[in-house]
Amino acid sequence: MYNPYIIGKQIYLRHPTEEDALGKWHEWFSDEETTKYLVDQWWPNSIENQMNIYRSLVDEWNRGSRIKLVLSVVTKKDDIHIGIVGLSTINWVHRYADLIIIIGDKKYRRIPYTLEAHELMHVVSFFRLNLLNVKSFYAQTNKGAIAVQKIFKYKKVGVYEKLYTIDGEQDDLVCGILNREDYLRSRKK
Repeated sequence: MYNPYIIGKQIYLRHPTEEDALGKWHEWFSDEETTKYLVDQWWPNSIENQMNIYRSLVDEWNRGSRIKLVLSVVTKKDDIHIGIVGLSTINWVHRYADLIIIIGDKKYRRIPYTLEAHELMHVVSFFRLNLLNVKSFYAQTNKGAIAVQKIFKYKKVGVYEKLYTIDGEQDDLVCGILNREDYLRSRKK
């Protein structure tokens, strides 16, 4: 493991590296299946673009910006970069953030990796960063996201009707929230 930020059973999270940006990361954000439910699903990606994104993250960190946290998802067994997780629009006054998790490597896009990535980000959010709420947005037709929301007991708090176009059809964007108290209660069971 290289410089882990938080360690799980099968994966660990760490800061993104230039090697990540030069690897398969850019391919995930050009892949139709991977980006189907993402807001920026229509734009292709390249190594050059991914390097620019990586450099902008490094620049933000170096300037002391703390409005987002982006981490690489890496397998413990063989140190393969398989995805990206993040907290964006972190609000330190009201102590909430938006959660995003993308397992880009299709070989690892299975329940154990996805659930562990969520669990690790909940620990980061509620214990390391002392946030009170995590928001998660998903398309109404995204069955995988709905299942994860139910497992972690997110509360559905709002719907943007017909905001997305997915597979040529209008789809709703749903907002779910998990607060620290509910998360702690669910861990005790």
